[in-house]
Amino acid sequence: MIGTLMLYRWARHLVDGRPEEAMAHARAVWDLERALFLPDEAALQDRALRWDGWVTTANHYYVKVHFPATAVFLAWIWWRHRDAWPRVRAAIILSLAFSMALHALYPLAPPRLLPSAGMIDLMNVYGPSAYAHPPGEGLSNQFAAMPSMHVGWAVLIAWGVVRYGGGRWRWAAVAHPVATTLIVVLTANHYWLDGIVGGAIIALCLWLTLRLESPARWRPASVAAPAEGAAAER
Repeated sequence: MIGTLMLYRWARHLVDGRPEEAMAHARAVWDLERALFLPDEAALQDRALRWDGWVTTANHYYVKVHFPATAVFLAWIWWRHRDAWPRVRAAIILSLAFSMALHALYPLAPPRLLPSAGMIDLMNVYGPSAYAHPPGEGLSNQFAAMPSMHVGWAVLIAWGVVRYGGGRWRWAAVAHPVATTLIVVLTANHYWLDGIVGGAIIALCLWLTLRLESPARWRPASVAAPAEGAAAER
């Protein structure tokens, strides 16, 4: 599974190389967000930068948390909740397929590369940066902003911890997709719509994989309890 994630990172580069189309799509997404009355990312970043103590931490979070957090989550599911593994694995693979299709069909430059957005590339200014090369060079596809799987997989992690974890503290996992969404937007790496689509992809994948979960996980308690009681009487 970890190999699949690394393959995804490499495969994104194969659909790179359409900067003009990616910039045109970026302007269209920006205009659509304004038509939908979504918060202006540039204005939000400008207000947030009145205190810049958060920027380097946010950049580290963006660069260093996404794949390790996903890997740790998958390892936890494998070792502690093996009955949930088929569904989680299938959801990850399906989300990779959907996201790769969107990367290929709809290349999208992030707001940090869209001059008219008026946003600062915080990774480039403050560091660290996830990209060692200019757009269009190296193995990183910087025109693959749609969808944001940073947000999508953060949603998957939160869902998995809440569903399979124990105790009230499991609800703290919800902070991960919330923080991730704010960070990818404030650092100018994604638009709101990238995150919305990423979360929608995960929701669709979880719905499509529902029957891969152990029946004991989704069977209503009112049905499961009598069956277990009858077995005990026999």
